[in-house]
Amino acid sequence: MKLRKDKDILSFIGVGLITILLGSVALFFQTYSKTITVLGGISILVGIMMCIGALVASTKPKTELIADERVTRINEKAGYAAFWIVLLALTILYWADKIWSLNIELKGMYSTVLLVGIYSWLILRWYYNKRSDI
Repeated sequence: MKLRKDKDILSFIGVGLITILLGSVALFFQTYSKTITVLGGISILVGIMMCIGALVASTKPKTELIADERVTRINEKAGYAAFWIVLLALTILYWADKIWSLNIELKGMYSTVLLVGIYSWLILRWYYNKRSDI
């Protein structure tokens, strides 16, 4: 298996390694703060995922990673529809809170809408890719 060693791959692996290093430093110098511990752990996890992603990308030819017009159109259409789904979810949560006095906190509303947006975009990308008449 041949790995590419161009500037893009090496810089992405470098950023991943720096993120792992910063997370390790945050865990090493923690001052009894749960926030620092969580951020350090998340930084290490993100750095590992970046390094693995760069290694996977380095095994593929550079021309395979460039999106063609069909993939670009699918992403645009899924993003447009996901945006409207997020707005609809925000509107429903806001009015449900106002009408039924649910006392929804902003933090809960943010995470719910974020998950709705991400999953709707992923599902719509899959759907438009399977339909493939775009």
